[in-house]
Amino acid sequence: MTYLKSNDLFADLAPESLFELVPHPMVIADHLMTPDNIGAMIRLADNIGASEVCFLGKEDEHRLGKVRRAAASSRDNIRWYFSEETDLRKIVPEGKKIVAIETSDNATCIYDTELPEDVAFIVGSERNGLSDELLAQCDMVVYIPVPGPTRSLNVSHAASVALFEWQRQMLTHSALKKYKHIFFDLDRTLWDFDAAAEVAFERIYEQYNLKSLGIPSAHEFHEVYHPLNERLWELYREDKITKADLNRTRFLKPLEHYGIHDVELADHLSEDYVYWSPRIVRLVPGTMELLEYLKPKYHLHLITNGFEEVQDTKLTLSGMKPYFETLTVSEEVGVKKPNPEIFQYALRKAHATAEESLMIGDEMDVDIDGARAAGIDTVLFNPRGEKIEGTRTFEVRNLLEIKQIL
Repeated sequence: MTYLKSNDLFADLAPESLFELVPHPMVIADHLMTPDNIGAMIRLADNIGASEVCFLGKEDEHRLGKVRRAAASSRDNIRWYFSEETDLRKIVPEGKKIVAIETSDNATCIYDTELPEDVAFIVGSERNGLSDELLAQCDMVVYIPVPGPTRSLNVSHAASVALFEWQRQMLTHSALKKYKHIFFDLDRTLWDFDAAAEVAFERIYEQYNLKSLGIPSAHEFHEVYHPLNERLWELYREDKITKADLNRTRFLKPLEHYGIHDVELADHLSEDYVYWSPRIVRLVPGTMELLEYLKPKYHLHLITNGFEEVQDTKLTLSGMKPYFETLTVSEEVGVKKPNPEIFQYALRKAHATAEESLMIGDEMDVDIDGARAAGIDTVLFNPRGEKIEGTRTFEVRNLLEIKQIL
């Protein structure tokens, strides 16, 4: 068995994406007595991603050293402070609901209670719990059922249960549930376009004996081809060149880079590349697992600028086709991503609304900006973790992180 460091595991799971949907919780503790409990509360608040921790009562300088040691590195990660204020509404930011964790008469079981999204949890002191004065200021009181013989919880343990139950509810019952239709880009989102292209280049390099024409290797030929092809696709998306222009020029220019002026060869290379590239199945890691996970829960669709005959072959040979209810290709619409019309067309085709839909793609200016212009929420798939300007609803580096969103 391979063990992961917690930082590595949670970097992949990206649980902090929760806070793209709901505000960070606040933690309040009333007159805690022991430095260990104060430090534990600071560390817990840091663990959960709380906005701040307020300790009601007077700050005692003599125990701050012990508090900092108990909090460890969390003491520098999160705002924590002491306050002698007794009016909670002067401490808690406007809009947050105050939820007490206490075994009072009006308390409800935390597991049967729908917790608010914007919350401030308050716990009482180790000895006396929460006072009636503080309880009267709370919007909700919850208790944690304890089945064992000792029926009271350590204050930091009680806060832990409450905060992680809140997190569980937010992940499973929050606004994320509004999505019914998931739209995917295909190339470089699910289909590993570059890996398939590398193998296709090796085949046409050998088939046409390009080494004899002075091209050192298939890899080098692809390195010359790639940036030229990307630029031609930009022109194609902008309707400045045709499909025929793209297919011919993307091989003619790389050949000319090596001093080979042969239009017929360029056409043959293009035809064979178009044949081989969709038949060399290379999927982005996690693709099939994600589709298998989503299929029972959502309506899945594809929106692509690729050529219809090529994309259909990819879907069929990869085994992805049964997972998707609709395929929208720019050729059938007459416009290309990022034009919002293609997204609106796809919505109509899927009998979906923008409000209940989510678009997943790897290109900010093509997939994400276009979907946003059509009113659709978005997930940017950014496997290299690059700094990319622009607005998106979510961002993931690994496809399986989407399971945390959906």
